[in-house]
Amino acid sequence: MPPRALQAVVEAGGGRQGAFSVLGSVLAEVTACAAHAEGAGFSEKLNRASYTAGGLVTAGFLTREQAEQILQDAAAGARPEQGRRAAGIIRSGMSAGARRPLYPGREG
Repeated sequence: MPPRALQAVVEAGGGRQGAFSVLGSVLAEVTACAAHAEGAGFSEKLNRASYTAGGLVTAGFLTREQAEQILQDAAAGARPEQGRRAAGIIRSGMSAGARRPLYPGREG
């Protein structure tokens, strides 16, 4: 994960109850797409990270603004030329994830 995104997660309190671990792992998948020009599943991975972030926002681990910034930073690092597309994926994924609060470490 890029240092800037990692720092943002830590500052947002992402280490509480496993939230850092959950968000960090899906963000790492997004940033790993930078190593491949295409065929890395960028959209799917960004959507998954956005959905996860939306659930963490609803559960109170991050603010919406913090989550959006973290996701935008990760997307820009992987696909700097696709900012508009990434913004749409982030918006949609976070909206869907917001309907299901995510509490890391809890079952169900």
